[in-house]
Amino acid sequence: MALTYASAIVWNAEIADEALWAKLRQHFSNAELVELGFFIALTLGQQRWIKTLGIGHLEVLGDTSAGLVPSKGAV
Repeated sequence: MALTYASAIVWNAEIADEALWAKLRQHFSNAELVELGFFIALTLGQQRWIKTLGIGHLEVLGDTSAGLVPSKGAV
C-alpha cells in the first residue's frame, strides 16, 4: 500500500480515490499517512534537485567536499 501511495504522489494523483484511502487507512493512521507522504515528497524533491545539479552516484559537486560519496569510516 505504501508503494501505491508513493505512486499516487509521484506519478498519478488521480488514483488517490476513496477506495485507495480506505485501503491505506487499514494499514496506516492519518498521522502516519502525513509523515509517509511528506517523506515521499521530500525524497522525490531531493533526487530531482541532485539530478538538476548534475551530481551522479558517488560523485562530489565541483569546488566542494560535499556530495553523495560516503565518508571514510562511515558505516
